[in-house]
Amino acid sequence: MIVEVIAVGTELLLGEIVNSNVAVIGRRLADDGFDVHFQVTVGDNLQRLTETIGRAVERADAVIVSGGIGPTPDDLTRDALCSIGGRTMARDAAHAELIRDRITGVLGSVSDTTLRMADYPAGAETLPNRNGAALGIAMEHAGVVVYALPGVPSEMTAMLDEQVLPRLRASTGAPAVLRSRLLRTWGWGESRVADALDDLSATANPSIAFLVDGVEVRVRISAKAPDGATADEMIGEFDAEVRRRLGSIVFGRDDDTVEVLLAKHLHARDWRLATVEASTRGRVATTVAATGGAAFAGGLVVPEQPTSGADLEHAAGALLTRGAETIDADVVVAVSDADSELDATQTKRSVAIGVQTPDRRQIRTVSLLGDAGRFREYAVGTTLHHARLAVA
Repeated sequence: MIVEVIAVGTELLLGEIVNSNVAVIGRRLADDGFDVHFQVTVGDNLQRLTETIGRAVERADAVIVSGGIGPTPDDLTRDALCSIGGRTMARDAAHAELIRDRITGVLGSVSDTTLRMADYPAGAETLPNRNGAALGIAMEHAGVVVYALPGVPSEMTAMLDEQVLPRLRASTGAPAVLRSRLLRTWGWGESRVADALDDLSATANPSIAFLVDGVEVRVRISAKAPDGATADEMIGEFDAEVRRRLGSIVFGRDDDTVEVLLAKHLHARDWRLATVEASTRGRVATTVAATGGAAFAGGLVVPEQPTSGADLEHAAGALLTRGAETIDADVVVAVSDADSELDATQTKRSVAIGVQTPDRRQIRTVSLLGDAGRFREYAVGTTLHHARLAVA
């Protein structure tokens, strides 16, 4: 079943409000095995909203509209549904009385504008809103049911879970389940990972997608099946093959981020980690502190001074020594200066990363692409991975 999602609100187009509702709806639909081909955002304009819903009805089996059913004149979803279906506007008298009682008890009176939240296209089904006043709507048109939900996230989510998803499930008889697993890799670029999995990525179910996040490439495996156990089994077979081909570059799964794994290794050894940073300006320390808890011993940030390539590892070694002498820790991680000014004029820089444990000291020079902001992001990620490998 194909479900289209429409978010209504000029404030969403202007970026004044983060469009979180489409993410929630998309995830809920995916978890239940429904396909979403389009997510559309449209402003508070009756003609454009009507056209947008009309196009969705033509290409989807169901449509979910979020927003535009409040009390103000720019809440136009009800009007658009009436226009599409050729219907007049009706009012739920019982719900209007509930609104009147609720508002009167607080403000002393209720306006006709407020009572618009009890309106709906004649002949449509109204959906209760346990977290708010605006009625939801389920209206069938041309064999497609359009669900209109509030834009307020708490109201929308409750109505989606309690009213819309059960109806969608019932309409399909026995909906499929969509499950996904995320494998996290580090050490290869996206192209090399994709080449290694080329034939697997050509399959439709299970399917593979590649997601780049900083210095990591994530492989998402998704499978659709009649039930969760079958989907998990399908994913498991692909998971084993992906790991066989990629080997040790697969370092984690799902929520096993590099910082989480680093913290686990430190806690398992009862080690505490300290950082000394130049070019990363304390960002490694911030990341470790956020997840490491008692495993984080503290951090130093030293002034940045461009360092020649030949001196990078010497500089990192000096920072390791300084950290070991200054902070009581079992593990010290150091990030040197970059080999050039961190500004917009460079697209490739080198940095030395050092890790000292009770067993050994390792210092490596790595080259990273990008402007100053991306360089620091990549340097933080690369440093965390070197630390993870050193303490594993």
